[in-house]
Amino acid sequence: MPNPPAFEQSDKAWYSPSNDLVGMPARGLFHSSEEYYASAFHELAHSTGHVKRLHRENFDNPVSFGSESYSKEELIAEMTAAMLCRIAGIEQKTLENSAAYLKTWIARLKSDSRLLVSAASQAQKAADFIQGNLTARELPCARPQLCGINLSQGFQLDELQLHFVTAH
Repeated sequence: MPNPPAFEQSDKAWYSPSNDLVGMPARGLFHSSEEYYASAFHELAHSTGHVKRLHRENFDNPVSFGSESYSKEELIAEMTAAMLCRIAGIEQKTLENSAAYLKTWIARLKSDSRLLVSAASQAQKAADFIQGNLTARELPCARPQLCGINLSQGFQLDELQLHFVTAH
């Protein structure tokens, strides 16, 4: 992932935009390693909204829990996590939890179906960014190097301390 956020161990999973920091519980506190990775991918997805990465609209504005913009950001993060779980080959063990989580947020956005399509598009862009698959032309900053984005860095699970073997 180009320009990844900092990580720290915490008692719960979260992302702090103001500190550009992901907090994650120890892997042993999750029911399975797949749940750990799904949560880590979710928090990494939030981090892609930061100004140093994809700079999603309304990302830096504090929003209240359950608001339209909060719901959309949660959809983006969870859809991104689901996409990355599929790429990692662990989606079958995370699908049920992910679907239940998405259902909650989708229900809040029923008034505007375009938001779901927009969230899916942004989730794909976030997944591509995390994997290092975006070109400079697809980034919000005209000169990525000035935004601190190194496009030569790909998605490295090792640098994020996410180690797993996919089952075949």
